[in-house]
Amino acid sequence: MSDDNEHIDDEIKEMNEGESSVKTKSREIIHLNDPVNSLKLRKSICIPGDTSISDCLQLMQDERIGCLLITEDEKLAGIFTERDIIRRIVGKNLAHKDIDVQDYMTTDPDTLTSDAPLAFALNYMVLGGYRHVPIVDEANRPVFCLSIKDIVKHIGNYYFSEIANLPPTPKNPGWATVDGG
Repeated sequence: MSDDNEHIDDEIKEMNEGESSVKTKSREIIHLNDPVNSLKLRKSICIPGDTSISDCLQLMQDERIGCLLITEDEKLAGIFTERDIIRRIVGKNLAHKDIDVQDYMTTDPDTLTSDAPLAFALNYMVLGGYRHVPIVDEANRPVFCLSIKDIVKHIGNYYFSEIANLPPTPKNPGWATVDGG
């Protein structure tokens, strides 16, 4: 009988420990209500629309970034991303020095303001299929460009110990495939 009581006590203890970790997790999730401007984002790189595709590609490589913001009179006119390169330029035998980014950018992109909560920004990006969203001020001037990588890095910082303590090889690697991602 005492073994049963010890077993029950152990189960109750485990449940209570699990409950406290759930409370901790829910407190960490609150950080998704932080505004976008709480992230350490670097200033967006803005270029005029008459910049050549060749110069854009070089700038993206040099700065190791996935998008450029195109401005006209200091206001956001478009965004030029890696996806634009793949969908609109690659394989078309274009002379990259002779064509302007304004002809291949995404015009009038969806934007957010810097006070938007991270959860809203993440949902916005997932629903829109965006990897980058320009963050603009009230006059539609670009301030930052938020990337999905910025949000994942922010979330990863709050779950650092859980991520850092994962085994080097998953116990069930059935989800890992050779195809990669």
